[in-house]
Amino acid sequence: MENSKPIIKRTLKTVTRPTSESEAGETITKPTTKNKNVLLSDECVDYLNYRIQQEEYSGRIYLSMSLWLDNNGYVNGGKLWRKYSDEEMKHADIAREYLLAMGVQPATPELEQPEQNFTGLPQIIKESYQHEIDVTNQIKELASDAFKKADHMLYELALGYLKEQVEEHAKMQNWMDQLLAFGEDKIAMRLLDHEIKDYL
Repeated sequence: MENSKPIIKRTLKTVTRPTSESEAGETITKPTTKNKNVLLSDECVDYLNYRIQQEEYSGRIYLSMSLWLDNNGYVNGGKLWRKYSDEEMKHADIAREYLLAMGVQPATPELEQPEQNFTGLPQIIKESYQHEIDVTNQIKELASDAFKKADHMLYELALGYLKEQVEEHAKMQNWMDQLLAFGEDKIAMRLLDHEIKDYL
């Protein structure tokens, strides 16, 4: 995966929804924040809506990988990456619950379509590993910014996300280590897919 992606953009795209009456359509923007707690800055709302978007997108990436694996004979790999996908959706709920607790309706983000085709399990492992590095860099920037601005509640939330990332890296590091130790040939991948069932 690319290493040159912007870390935090904190903007959610607007979507144009066509209407049945005209081709012009109407613009849908993110939800209002009229009931927002005074302790929550607008920038914090943007950060958390962006986190929701990125966690959901991570879930879609892993779902796409899961479907490819299952369709290409990696039955256990497909199940494990589906489990990873479900976990990412739960991570999005952390930011949602925070916003709701502070009187803000979280945005339901527009998501890009992730890659649909892969060359094999090794590519999926390597891309998953790099993706978790990208996500960690996003959250580290969030934590650093919250700390500088003395937004202690947001900083605490960011630390919680970073704790989750340690677990994510442990998973992906294990698979990367196995590729390095045992290779990427078909027999090694067949044995690896068999071993994966111990992680389900």
